[in-house]
Amino acid sequence: MPNKLSLEFQTGFSNRLIFDRAVFKRIDPSAKLHEHTEHHPLSSSAACLNVIGSISREPAELQKFLASFGLEIEEVYEFQSGFDFGGLTYRDEGFVIFEWIGPKVSPINEDGSNRGQMRTSVDAFLLGRVNGRATQILIEWKFTEGQNNSLALGKFCGGQGVERLSRYAPVLAHLRHQHDLSFDFEEEDRGRNSELAVGLYDFSPDHMYQLLRMTLLAKMTTGMKLGDHTLEDYRIVHLTHSQNAAINILDSDYLKYSPGLQQFSGKPLHEVWRSLLSAKEKEKFVCGHWDNAINILKDGELRAYLTERYA
Repeated sequence: MPNKLSLEFQTGFSNRLIFDRAVFKRIDPSAKLHEHTEHHPLSSSAACLNVIGSISREPAELQKFLASFGLEIEEVYEFQSGFDFGGLTYRDEGFVIFEWIGPKVSPINEDGSNRGQMRTSVDAFLLGRVNGRATQILIEWKFTEGQNNSLALGKFCGGQGVERLSRYAPVLAHLRHQHDLSFDFEEEDRGRNSELAVGLYDFSPDHMYQLLRMTLLAKMTTGMKLGDHTLEDYRIVHLTHSQNAAINILDSDYLKYSPGLQQFSGKPLHEVWRSLLSAKEKEKFVCGHWDNAINILKDGELRAYLTERYA
């Protein structure tokens, strides 16, 4: 079987990196997509657009695709172009928004108000009814990260790390005081082995850091109004490629700045992340390998393209 995460293999699709370029017409021109989206064969952004973007006008297909990871959506709500969310206007069309950042002023203390720049920008965002509640669905999409480029490991290290800690720690402190902390952090060490105690600093590796920010963004925007719907709940969806062991399995090098997580070396990322969540937060986390769900798509041409390229 060819290594479909290799540059050599993916370069063979350079004449058609985007399956359906009409997807760009449905995205607000002000949203800044990743610079490699239209030009690099290994782009995760392009992979997300090729799958989710290609079915972004088909709610039944979106429901079926996400159901394969255990997320049952009773109804997907369509976005009306020009809607306002917390002072920020979104001019996107269809059932999916790419590079979602939430309201104009970040509820998690981040700078800037531009989609895709200086803010937690969610790869794909849906709004639907889950268990009878209006639920925001935040999707992080991974392809070759760690295979052909180095992963960022020390997000809470150095001078910038101090800034990041000062940004997110107050949000976590607020949630803790509300008895609504999403993470199963230990209280102060009281004679236990401190190396086994997990804290905010342990979320320094890139994927942990992203999942932290997405969770905080979803939690802090729950209760806000989006169109006719009040956001009542959320789901964090983390999808990786099944062949990417650099993401799927935590190794000791990945955890070198995370003493509380070194006990999990060699274990699956998704399994470990779920174990770090509080009891009521676990049900809000959805994960899986997106390439394994390609075969359920009904469009034969799309399915053939995606299968040949990714599956």
